[in-house]
Amino acid sequence: MTTPHDTDPPGPVSDGADTLALGDTITFSGTRWLVTAFHGPRVFLTAPGETTAEPLIILQPVLASAKDFAVLSRKAPRTVIAHRGHELKALPAALRREVLRWERIVKEVLHQQAPNVPATTRPTSAFDPELHTLKQRYRAKADQLTAAGWPTSPATVERKCLAWRKQGLLGLIDRRGRRAASAHGRVDQRVIDLVWETLDDEREAGLSPGTLSRLIGRVQQTVRARYARELTDADAATTAALLPSQATYYRLLQRLGITAHNAHAVAARRAAGPPLSVAQPGSRRATTARWPGELVQIDTTGLDVLAIGDDGQVISVELTIAIDVATRSIVGALVVPKRFRRTAGAGRWLGGRATRSFDTVQVVAQSTAPLPVRPGWAPETFMDGSDLPFAELLAVDERFAGAAARPVIKPEPLVVDHGSPFVSADFTRSCNSLGIEVREARLRTPVDKAIVERAMLAIKTGFSQHLASYTHHRLELRGKHVRKQPLWTIARLQELFEQWVALRWQQTPHGALRSPFTPGLKLTPNQMYAALISLRGYRATALTEGENRKLLPTVWVRINRKGFQINNRTYNLDKGALDPFRGSSGLAAFQGRWEVHYSPNQPEVAWLFDHRADPDGDPWVEVPFIHRRLLRDRWTEESWEQGLQVHLAAGRHRHDEAAIARATQRLLSQAADGPGPEDVPAAPALPLPAPRRPVAPKVPYAAGMPPLDPQSVRPFRRLDRPAAELFTAGEPAQDSGQSIDAFLASLPELNPPTDGDTSPRGQQGEDR
Repeated sequence: MTTPHDTDPPGPVSDGADTLALGDTITFSGTRWLVTAFHGPRVFLTAPGETTAEPLIILQPVLASAKDFAVLSRKAPRTVIAHRGHELKALPAALRREVLRWERIVKEVLHQQAPNVPATTRPTSAFDPELHTLKQRYRAKADQLTAAGWPTSPATVERKCLAWRKQGLLGLIDRRGRRAASAHGRVDQRVIDLVWETLDDEREAGLSPGTLSRLIGRVQQTVRARYARELTDADAATTAALLPSQATYYRLLQRLGITAHNAHAVAARRAAGPPLSVAQPGSRRATTARWPGELVQIDTTGLDVLAIGDDGQVISVELTIAIDVATRSIVGALVVPKRFRRTAGAGRWLGGRATRSFDTVQVVAQSTAPLPVRPGWAPETFMDGSDLPFAELLAVDERFAGAAARPVIKPEPLVVDHGSPFVSADFTRSCNSLGIEVREARLRTPVDKAIVERAMLAIKTGFSQHLASYTHHRLELRGKHVRKQPLWTIARLQELFEQWVALRWQQTPHGALRSPFTPGLKLTPNQMYAALISLRGYRATALTEGENRKLLPTVWVRINRKGFQINNRTYNLDKGALDPFRGSSGLAAFQGRWEVHYSPNQPEVAWLFDHRADPDGDPWVEVPFIHRRLLRDRWTEESWEQGLQVHLAAGRHRHDEAAIARATQRLLSQAADGPGPEDVPAAPALPLPAPRRPVAPKVPYAAGMPPLDPQSVRPFRRLDRPAAELFTAGEPAQDSGQSIDAFLASLPELNPPTDGDTSPRGQQGEDR
């Protein structure tokens, strides 16, 4: 039996065997085979017509990589890109008939049987892949179409076949024509371009937007002026495409999303680039991966939760996660504080805090090691007893003893966005040292990182909203008393999230994870990892001490007799141990500086890398901070920055490192002791306006006052008896003998003195 030529394509659908179905007829190893069963990655093949012979069992990757592998016939016809069928329906009926006609032609050329033809039927002799090469079949079909009155070249047949294999039915559309190859009916594409051109001209000229009828009139006027000669000699179809009716224009503008109120705004967004919800043609493809680590995405976003920072203030937090696309497993996560820059008076700025490149490197490093179980975690978080293959993994890597139910997946390519922490030199260098390729997502193409973006939304709805001090991402929906709720520390929030990942995320069925044996069954990320890891295997990626240090931030310093400085801290060794490193390092690219690594979370020591050391020796030199003994509590670089600001606020010099260390220790001690009875509540994040007048402190009534003496009370002007008699109990009331009229006449408020009044009443009023 003659085998197919090597120039034949492996199949019109895919280059692999993953699109095979039961009943397909294939050619492999010079023989025809019938696909009878699947079992995981294995394919069962039997010779056509033989029912008693033992089947041939072969792995799908081996079958797909064979040179002579080809799909001869399908059991049932199926569309290559079924999810884009709605775009085909939007085409005119005549164009759809042309596409379907080309599909039958392409199937015949690429040894695909036409619909409703049994799979056992052999192709015609002119298109038999066992008798003719692919080029010969292209030429034969072109000659057949030309003889039937449809002049066609072999290159056209070849182009149609390649387009059908790549894009399916939509690849067979003749896009060179001026008919509706887009989704806008019978309107010529040049008319659509003129609509956008007219709107852009109006915006650049500073004109006010008008009605849609004005826009349509200007477009029609431009079409008649620009294509006058072509309209004169054009047929009826071309004229109708260039000069559609008024109703067609309105339907076109509706499809383009243009109204009388947003015409200029839509044109501006189109000129700036495609919106986030619309990708470039060919870019809206599903993000898929076949095995763990084939594709990992990483991103950072706000967690919508308030927490307590290292300085005791209320701050927001950010979350960075790395998620594996094949299993939807979160393989790394880190919660960091987020503090904006703010003024400190006298022209100084207090440094902000957000996700740094060192934080993103820590997330990547977490993916290479098991997650240890913390004290107090639920028993369901342990890997032992979960859906993960604990016994097999423990036999390969002993670090899985006491690990949480989260897999270890080392990324191969890592998809990042264009944020500064991900495009920094430290992050790229650290990933390259681990053998990880950093791949930047395309601009305005959200499908490149759609998995991690959707995971962030699921985290906010499944984790953040159930925590105290949850702040909604929309300001108008934020609670009024969020800051009065109990707050978690950053470390405790990190521990809670890691426990949630091991307990809920990794053990909850995911809609995108389906069993290869029972497609209707949803799998958890741990179950999907267990199913895929048996095919790829697991290799431990434990890093050495030196490799871990290489992941730390790098600074290039000059060394003198006082050592070297990192962020206003001096590092040195006693007894002149750094004397061999004084002077130039010999690295011209770094101006003779030396390579030093340090951890911002534990900056009490730094590690100097000696590139001139013997290959068999230790190239690392540990250099401590000279004032580390003044800091008794655990401190970080952020704590040092807080102490520096307190030190500068007191009017002291920034080079007094010992005083800065003492100020940092005082802050750490105050944070550890907690608020005392004499401490006032912390000021809110937003400053309140100062009161207009000083408020006197509140004191208890009559505190420290002598007892009241009735004799010292001065009488009221109408009091007709001594004040001492008012406090005598049991004394009957006495009548003053004064009438009501006389009493009212004696009141100065009712009878004011007149000018020149010399009466006793007037004199009495003046005396009063």
